[in-house]
Amino acid sequence: MKNYAILDIENPNARGNSICSISVLVIKNGKIIDKKYTLINPEDRFDIRNSKINGIIESMVLDKPTFKEYWDNIKDILNDNIIIGHNITYDLSVISKSLNRYDIDIPNFRYIDTLEISQKYLKLDSYNLTSISEYLNYDYEAHNAFEDTKATYNLFEYLTENFFINDDFIHKYQYLNEFNEKIDEKLSTNINELYGIIQGINYDNIINDKEIDLLRNWINNNLIYKQYSLFNNIINSLNRILEDNIIDKYERIELMNLVTAFSHSKMYNDTTLNLQVLQGIISGISCDGEIVIDEINNLKTWLDINNHLVGVYPYDKVCEIVNSVLEDGILTEEEKNKLNVSFQEILNPILESKNSINLLNKTFCLTGEFKNGSKSEIKSKLEKLGGIEKKGVSSKLDYLFVGELGSEAWKFGKIGGKIAKAQELQEKGINIEIISENDLIKILKDDQIASCPIS
Repeated sequence: MKNYAILDIENPNARGNSICSISVLVIKNGKIIDKKYTLINPEDRFDIRNSKINGIIESMVLDKPTFKEYWDNIKDILNDNIIIGHNITYDLSVISKSLNRYDIDIPNFRYIDTLEISQKYLKLDSYNLTSISEYLNYDYEAHNAFEDTKATYNLFEYLTENFFINDDFIHKYQYLNEFNEKIDEKLSTNINELYGIIQGINYDNIINDKEIDLLRNWINNNLIYKQYSLFNNIINSLNRILEDNIIDKYERIELMNLVTAFSHSKMYNDTTLNLQVLQGIISGISCDGEIVIDEINNLKTWLDINNHLVGVYPYDKVCEIVNSVLEDGILTEEEKNKLNVSFQEILNPILESKNSINLLNKTFCLTGEFKNGSKSEIKSKLEKLGGIEKKGVSSKLDYLFVGELGSEAWKFGKIGGKIAKAQELQEKGINIEIISENDLIKILKDDQIASCPIS
């Protein structure tokens, strides 16, 4: 293949729907005949993390064209040529989202991905563009869009000269506007949790095996939602990123751009949506059991930005302990242990089984859906043992029993509204016990609650 166009873009932030620089090379008969490169005013915020990677800050683009203004300069090139790029579907996705932002028609691009070909023919430990270029003894400035297109040109020419590249590698890219697809808004919890996890595991700039396992666990828990294109695209991208069990710098950027948190919902208020993200962040930070000062400093920044959550559990608890351990600027082993314990209490509030529960004249509340029977059946059994049902959680509650199947109304993934309220009261010294359905059944066996099937 001798005639094609090479494309690369850079992002100003982690949203993945705006561009701060773009480069396009036009190739005829294997030679570069035209170069188009410019900084772009994304009309969007700049994240420090992205600016550190690509070297572009807001002041550099204030007098540059917007993508809407620049599109006509490259539209025909991208429409008329097969587009070559490394992990090019990401670039095409960002371009499509950027066009969508400006209500511009999105073409159906044709493309060849040098990442796909490299993975087929080259035997390497890593397939990011920098690693492959090092393998080819090609030196360049990574994460500069113009330099990236030249490196991709060098790679593609090498691949066409040394391997069989036919039309089977040509694909059609058709953008699907995922958020126009009707998606169950309850699943915003899952997306916001993933967004938080990605932030949390990146807070120390290192992603280890346990953090990769956390991402894989998210994938496994969400495979049932692949009928939604949003989940399908996220899961496919995560699987590709995690394929070699290594997340390098290039893939970390892609990971950070993979998903945007739901900030508005008909089902959840803004506070709840932010708490979903916070739970994910805490999961990401604590999943490896090794907490470092950079993670807590970055968490503190997130807490400060989201100080509108003051007065809400578990935001206040996280603030209290984070401010406490950062007071002297040193994170001791004792403080690390304190953080880990507190984070696990937030993420896993349900008590392990006890030897006995005395329900006589004690109040209880049920939350979630129960696999051993309906709520009314569970309630009837508990009342026969002397329990008094309460519909809500208050300081007068003794036990909160949590159904094993969860509830569609739960706000925070594993943590529901009633659980969060009970945790908040526990923090104030109120003796409420949060107990799972499995443990409830096991504990009350002797009282015939489990030996006589409920359903």
